Amino acid sequence: MIKLLVDALMGNGMDIGVLRLVNYLSFRVIMGMVTSLLFALTVGFRFIVFLYRKKLRDVSGDISAINAFGKRGIPTAGGLLVMLSVSFSILLWGDLANRFTQVLLAGFLYMGLVGFIDDFQKVRFKSSLSGLSQLGKTALLLLFIVPFALFLISGLNPVPEPLRTVIFIPFLKNPVLNLSMGLYIAFVVFAVFSIINAVNITDGLDGLLGGTAILTIGVYMIFAYIIGNAVYANYLLFPFVAGTGEIAVFGAILIGALFGFLWFNTYPAEVFLGDTGSLAIGGAIAMMAFLTKQELLFPIVGGLFVFEIFTSLLQQKIGGRLGRRIFHRAPFHHEMTHRGIAEPKVVVRLIIVSILLALIALLSLKVR
Repeated sequence: MIKLLVDALMGNGMDIGVLRLVNYLSFRVIMGMVTSLLFALTVGFRFIVFLYRKKLRDVSGDISAINAFGKRGIPTAGGLLVMLSVSFSILLWGDLANRFTQVLLAGFLYMGLVGFIDDFQKVRFKSSLSGLSQLGKTALLLLFIVPFALFLISGLNPVPEPLRTVIFIPFLKNPVLNLSMGLYIAFVVFAVFSIINAVNITDGLDGLLGGTAILTIGVYMIFAYIIGNAVYANYLLFPFVAGTGEIAVFGAILIGALFGFLWFNTYPAEVFLGDTGSLAIGGAIAMMAFLTKQELLFPIVGGLFVFEIFTSLLQQKIGGRLGRRIFHRAPFHHEMTHRGIAEPKVVVRLIIVSILLALIALLSLKVR
């Protein structure tokens, strides 16, 4: 909103003084992050009380029965706080006329809404098994994922047409695959759905998803900033895409909101993200990956998410066929707590792993 106002004033030839700073992307990245952080910190406690009074509290029927018992009754759907913080800050500092901003905000809020419906159903019927059915949740997610895939190959996408269906591989300068439209749409639907589920399944310990998602989003934010800057993109041999810098603004705002949420979500948590937060965050990460044309960077920077869903699928599919468990608990973070490792230590260790993965991903900026 501020960006649109400044553009309008400058278009009329007015001297706007210090407001010229709004035209600097780096300024809006910083201010967006600070604003969403302060909003979450300021509103957070009152919002948690609101959730508590509305009886939006966790109903655990979890695979980790002992830990779940100790967490029952804690307010859930805390992802609403993240959504409010992001929305408030993006309205102030985002370029609302930018197509990337529009798509990211719409997808983020829609995924969060799907998650909230799931959380509300669980609370309403007082059972973790009473949320949306797997089929129902999948259908609702696909209602956005499929149009998003179509957007990526359409003329509405600011990415130049020759780049829309190509696949870049980290550490290589040139794209290695140019898929047909049909194959690319199928790839987008599969990958986005998988990323959302991988992120969702990682939300099992206090502070784990928030801490690891910040790192993943941060890496994509850096890539977006570089790709949207002609000088940096040319120097690092990335295709320049005008307007991509606004993805960095969105990423910074989401990071600020997550830092603010972590203030209340670190062990022992006062509030949970719920599916409201995990689906919104997963959707945002997936969209950032595709909008920056760094889809295959996710297995590196989001390696922890990939490993978490891999262990869960291994337990369900392979373990189910063998008639025995591969792990005592799945996904992997529950296996670690089952082995007696304290929850805060598990979270810190997995965040350290995510830091290493983020650094490896950043190496691909130069090592190409």
